[in-house]
Amino acid sequence: MSIHSSHTCRYVIDLIKVLKLDIKYNDNLSKEDLFKETWNILENLNDIDGSVKELEHIKNYLSNINVNKIKIADRDKYIDIAKNILFYIENDCLLSYTDYLTEDELLKDVETICSYCNLPTCYRAVTKLNDTGKYKRKFEPIVSGKTKVLLRKRQQAKLRMINNLMVKNCDSNGGNKFIVRFD
Repeated sequence: MSIHSSHTCRYVIDLIKVLKLDIKYNDNLSKEDLFKETWNILENLNDIDGSVKELEHIKNYLSNINVNKIKIADRDKYIDIAKNILFYIENDCLLSYTDYLTEDELLKDVETICSYCNLPTCYRAVTKLNDTGKYKRKFEPIVSGKTKVLLRKRQQAKLRMINNLMVKNCDSNGGNKFIVRFD
């Protein structure tokens, strides 16, 4: 197996940076050589940040055709669909405020954009619809390996920020008093 040629050098270089792989690349390196070297490194890895499943997902994604290589017109179409779904969610999931006549049309559009969740608007629409709890079925956003790693790192950074405790005293607050509220 190897990296499918439909993937771009830029994407693979971004993946190298995100995963912090030990690959020295430069402008003189051909696409084929870059792909071979990256694939060899991925084959020798046991896991990515402790996750074997994530490594297998990235290998599988890279070895298949790049489904996210879409035309600009198609990308705009999927973003418009996602915006319609977000509008539906913001209006308390009422079809009367949207262009959808039936929920089947809506669900068909949701299933369509699930494949294009590398686009942030599509990802947000699918996750917000899942968060509403209106449908028993959970829609699975399909994202590339790089996007999945970035989302996980962003989530971890957010959790680290939430769990920080700051202790201040009157001296560090300029001598002003504190008001402590627990919500």
